[in-house]
Amino acid sequence: MRIFTSIVIVFLLSVNGHAQLFDKNSDRQNNNTTPQTQMKQTESPLLRTAIQDGPVDPKEYIVGPGDVFSVNIWAAAPINFQVPVTPEGTVIIPTVGEFNISGKTLEEAKTLALQEIKKKYLSGISSFTLLQPRTFSVTLRGAVKNEMTFYVQSTQRVDAVVNYLDEKGKRDSLIAQRNIIILHKNGTTSSADLEKYYATLNTLYNPLLRDGDVVIAPKKNIKSDFFGVYGAVNKEGQYEYAEGDSLLTAIKIARGTTSLADSDNIVITRIDSLQQTTTFHVSLRKIINGSEPNFILHRGDRITVYPIYINNRDAKVEIHGEVKFPGFYPITKDSTYLSEVIALAGGFTERASLNNSQLFRRSVNPSDISIERLESGRGGLTSEDSAYYYLETDIRINRELVVADFYDLFQNKNTAKDILLRDGDYINIAVKKKTVYVFGQVITPGHILFAEGKDYKYYIQKAGGLTDDARSGDIKIIKASTRQWVDPGKTTIEEGDYVWIPKEPYRTFAYYLDVYSKVFGILGTVATLYLLIKQ
Repeated sequence: MRIFTSIVIVFLLSVNGHAQLFDKNSDRQNNNTTPQTQMKQTESPLLRTAIQDGPVDPKEYIVGPGDVFSVNIWAAAPINFQVPVTPEGTVIIPTVGEFNISGKTLEEAKTLALQEIKKKYLSGISSFTLLQPRTFSVTLRGAVKNEMTFYVQSTQRVDAVVNYLDEKGKRDSLIAQRNIIILHKNGTTSSADLEKYYATLNTLYNPLLRDGDVVIAPKKNIKSDFFGVYGAVNKEGQYEYAEGDSLLTAIKIARGTTSLADSDNIVITRIDSLQQTTTFHVSLRKIINGSEPNFILHRGDRITVYPIYINNRDAKVEIHGEVKFPGFYPITKDSTYLSEVIALAGGFTERASLNNSQLFRRSVNPSDISIERLESGRGGLTSEDSAYYYLETDIRINRELVVADFYDLFQNKNTAKDILLRDGDYINIAVKKKTVYVFGQVITPGHILFAEGKDYKYYIQKAGGLTDDARSGDIKIIKASTRQWVDPGKTTIEEGDYVWIPKEPYRTFAYYLDVYSKVFGILGTVATLYLLIKQ
């Protein structure tokens, strides 16, 4: 019993010393890294939480100093120990002995430990289990903004270092994701390909880090060292190229094809050193089932995955206003007419005004409006015309009006006036206003009850007549159906129209003095020329 107590005391002292060493290393490391990139732990190794992406693979995990194991022996009197791997790479199991397991895989270390326990305890069942993975330093070098050293756990992989986040939470965009080299302390090297790892989740491309590893990230040169994947894939774009990349690899890196991809219709475009273009037509389906060999890519290849052609695309129009069931209605390309959609909407309500109803169409995408405005200015308009033209252009590119005679089509049953609808059309069925709106320079502007056959003067009179500031020579009728401004003598007042009476602008005495002086100056010049000619 006294011997066992002494061993436990030695064990606790060794754990305490290990924790103190870890804290000192953390303080030293803090001088070179930020808190976000440091990954440091300052509590006892027995209490640290492991960072893992899943259960440890005994064939992959390499044991090293600082790992803590649980030893369980189920005999007549069950025994349990928690033992660390010493800085020398050995493990000391009380009553069993000391032996070296550093550098071995977890599988090899477990086999060796159980063999040693079996020598002491001939009967019973034993286990040797990794309880807490160790922490160690790893250095990142190469094409990075700042070469630095990190504290990581032995269950973390290369991507934890390569894709670290800085103090602003951003990743170093200079670091390549492929052709990464890892230099190990024993003189061997290995590699990592994070793009393949993210695409396949195969840990072969993202190995576990080891004590003292130096990770060398190459320079990313996506402009010349690339391949491109476009079309029906889940993540289009350019990707870093690595020797040996194939079509299957590229498709996986692009996160696979979409459900609409035509796997038999893939085109690979290649440009050689003489700028000659070659295209290859490949069937991804045949490559996957093994009837065709995989296609090996060259640097700069561009892959286009064509989607399955679907002619029956979603198309719809919107009906607003005085129909029984306003809303969106599906249409078939080049075959659905205005009358059919109105019927689907339940027809007109008793309050519908067919004369003032409108059909609008957008032929310019919202994202292209600014370009359309710029292109519309190429005509070299005069300053007098440009303001009006740009106003009309803005109306047009936001919502073009389709010439439609709702009254003749639906009231007179003139099918020649039916209109073939397009995707995105907007139909506005106006409400009967039964009024004419008079505004501007009248005594009491507002709605006046519509009277069939009456002219604009009637409505002005009903509005109290003109004010003293009215400019009676410039009265305009604004048509309800088109919003066009028309001279009163060139139109008939209809329900819903607007009568606009502008104001005579205020002119100062100086204005009239300037005008008269110019007029008299011109008259004087003409008189002088006349006298000269007469002489």
